[in-house]
Amino acid sequence: MRRLVLVACLLALLVPLAGCGVFADGPPPSDERAVDAVETANASVADVETYRFDLAMHVTASNADRTRSVRVDGNGSVDVRERLMHAVVHAEGNTLHSYVTSEHAYQECAPPWHGYAVENVSETGRWATVAPLHRQLALLDRTNVYWQGNRTLDGNRTVLVTASPSAATLTSFVENRQTDSVDLQSGGFENATVRLWLDPETDRPVKFELRLRLSRGETTATATLTTHYRDYGAPVSVTVPSNVTDPETQYDLGCPAS
Repeated sequence: MRRLVLVACLLALLVPLAGCGVFADGPPPSDERAVDAVETANASVADVETYRFDLAMHVTASNADRTRSVRVDGNGSVDVRERLMHAVVHAEGNTLHSYVTSEHAYQECAPPWHGYAVENVSETGRWATVAPLHRQLALLDRTNVYWQGNRTLDGNRTVLVTASPSAATLTSFVENRQTDSVDLQSGGFENATVRLWLDPETDRPVKFELRLRLSRGETTATATLTTHYRDYGAPVSVTVPSNVTDPETQYDLGCPAS
């Protein structure tokens, strides 16, 4: 199984180019305290106008005699009020930028290709859900969630909510024409775990983590995406360079060889 499939699945929680919506996970969650926490978190970010995030991703695929890994790190700024987002990631010697405006999402293509894959986001009912904060909370809205109580994170008190999304839910994140697709329900899916740390004073997310494990034949793949949130309400400045929106540098069907 290609490790880039896992990258696409995880990036779906950051940028709309990497995936589409989510499916419901069967019966309603049974842990009402966790349900209330997620609902309160959604309410707490409803009026958030700006925020920043840091991300880290690690994907490893291995079989009997070979192991390959990729590590990604980056950061981003989101201006919900102005409907602008900019993120930059560093992976395998490449630095790639992505932008989201009120109408389009742009993902820079890795070398040797130049330019940006572009997708229309203007039909999204709520623009905030194309950015990671509201997008990741949307995942927890549609899966069973569980209260884990108080936790200390980086010296600060938080509360922890966990979830185990189904294969159906996660498959939806890689069913998109601009990424490799994989059916997690075809026997390769083993498990997925989501953890969300919330600030007990503001009810806002502090950290989000998704861990995913797949296997097929002798090949296994694991992936972890971690997002830290900070600077809620702080001034941010997002400018989209002119070359990003130039039709001559755009790929409507995704980056070549993606």
